Amino acid sequence: MFIFFKKSAFQTLFLILFIFAMIIGFSSSPVFAADTVAITAHPSSGIAPLEVQLTVNSARSSSIPKKYTINYGDGSEKESFETNKYSHTFTHTYGPGFFEPTAIVVRELIGSTLPSDPAPVIVAKWKFQTGDEIDSSPAIGPDGTIYIGSNTNHLTAIDPETGQEIWHYITDDDIWSSPAVGPDGTIYIGSMDGQLYAFKPNGDLKWSFYAGDDIFSSPAIGPDGRIIYIGSTNGTMYAVNASGTLKWEYPAGGKIISSPSIGHDGIEHVIYFGTTDKHIYALAADNGDLKWKFHTDAEVYASPAIGRDGRIYVGECRIGDVDATHGEEYDFKFYCLNPDGTKNWSYIQGTGFYSSPAIGPNRLIYVGTWDGYFFAFNPNGSVNWSTRPGPPYGDINSSPAVGSNGVVYVGSKKEMFYAFEPPAEWDEKDWNWGFQTGDDIIYSSPVIDAEGTIYFGCRDGYLYAVNEGKNMTAADSSWPMFRGNAAHTGLAENITISDIISTDPMVNSTGVNRKIKQIRINFSPDIEPNQIDIDKFKLKQKKGDTVEGYAYLDFTSYNNAGYMPTAIFERLDDETPLPYETEYIASITYKPKSEDSTAEEEEEEEEKSYSFSFRTEEEPGHSHHGSGDATLGCFIGTISQ
Repeated sequence: MFIFFKKSAFQTLFLILFIFAMIIGFSSSPVFAADTVAITAHPSSGIAPLEVQLTVNSARSSSIPKKYTINYGDGSEKESFETNKYSHTFTHTYGPGFFEPTAIVVRELIGSTLPSDPAPVIVAKWKFQTGDEIDSSPAIGPDGTIYIGSNTNHLTAIDPETGQEIWHYITDDDIWSSPAVGPDGTIYIGSMDGQLYAFKPNGDLKWSFYAGDDIFSSPAIGPDGRIIYIGSTNGTMYAVNASGTLKWEYPAGGKIISSPSIGHDGIEHVIYFGTTDKHIYALAADNGDLKWKFHTDAEVYASPAIGRDGRIYVGECRIGDVDATHGEEYDFKFYCLNPDGTKNWSYIQGTGFYSSPAIGPNRLIYVGTWDGYFFAFNPNGSVNWSTRPGPPYGDINSSPAVGSNGVVYVGSKKEMFYAFEPPAEWDEKDWNWGFQTGDDIIYSSPVIDAEGTIYFGCRDGYLYAVNEGKNMTAADSSWPMFRGNAAHTGLAENITISDIISTDPMVNSTGVNRKIKQIRINFSPDIEPNQIDIDKFKLKQKKGDTVEGYAYLDFTSYNNAGYMPTAIFERLDDETPLPYETEYIASITYKPKSEDSTAEEEEEEEEKSYSFSFRTEEEPGHSHHGSGDATLGCFIGTISQ
């Protein structure tokens, strides 16, 4: 029985809460929220064996602690310690792997807490000291050997298990280029001495080819391993035979820092690369003929990534300061180009993309930016998620690698290597773990081997080897990492060109001229004219009437190597402009291509509908900034179609 004396409302409330706490304290197996216990690890990353101080803090606003119990997360025995202090530090030595230790606290009155949030600990297998800064990215040979260049002028071969040097070769200048390994085990790499080198797996020099000037670009290797492609700062793209002789050369209009990537346009293999003359080039891999070039708004230093559908992804940026007095801004774009050289979409981020993109198994495109943002783009150009780890913030110029576990790995210019887990709901932390390095990770990009070990270089002179111990491998996609694969061949395989190559106007484009007379849909060269139901090519307002017109089929030159069928809708009244700011939908019906179907089976296949929309230009003097384009990501950005 409780006897209450006359008290203030505040005193009464305090007494009720106290009694409530007492009742809970006497109940069986009481459990309180996890946020009353926090655990921190110091250091949270390092090289095995790593001694870690794990400090468990109990909230002072709760009952006096009685016992601390920690689960180290590595399969070892739990450890307990009895104390009435509000903090206790455990010491534990970790081997290689990724661990998430947690702790609980038993208190005098209210019993056990829920486990704390984990304190991530990532421990590398080893690190290898090259002796100077690393901007080259490691590549992996058929036997698992790791190859890396450095500013010691060395190409070094390293044992993946021990982290010990197998051999090295000294060139005549720094190596920023990343090695590529051919199907026969030959290692190709460029040097700032202007030479493209070819080495046997044992380190013997096979040959060298002089490319006229410094080589930042990394080599690409053709599908049969017989041709190597490399760019030079003299502005020339070279195709070199596996014997070391020149096959062809193409003079571009600017320096080539970008590394060439090899795709397929449905007809033949194509070499894609960017230059400082603000262009992305597409050359026929066999003879170097120009298929097309796409004009960008700034220099292109990154290496293009290539999707399963043959589309090309790459960003632009500018080295050095922007001249604001001449109206320049940090207003650079990330592009998705169609295989015929037309723009599918572009994203205006603001500060530029030196990072080369990677593609996940879910077709998301991952890339970093100069000001430390990291993006995951949907295939249509919208932002799936973005993050900016910090503060402090650091450029993300390193290129990402995507694991089969869905985690994306990338280095940054704030002495950290990150593992970003795609968010369900991010709270305060938007990465799985961060590995602290001794200097910035500027350009070196991670590679993932068949055992799930992640290798990356750093300007502290070390090559690091990290394995989370979770049976992770590289993601199953067309381009899961820098240069497309662990051998860094720069080759995208198993490409299937989409039925629809491009449209005019572009999909979801805005500001379309009201006097437009024709709507065009370009089909893959694999689509036969009899597969296209041209009579069902229609154009209508999204909220309104069908546009009167007629449709017919034509053939359009495709990449200087063939023709693609083009469906054309011609407006009947082409003298009257379309209304301002009106959305239109164009649609057509066709039978999709099928590589495995017979002619009889193709006749029986169901038709497929394709449609796309565009919006006409704004009326002069009527601006609707912020209402037409969605804000994409965690800061202002727009899709420019």
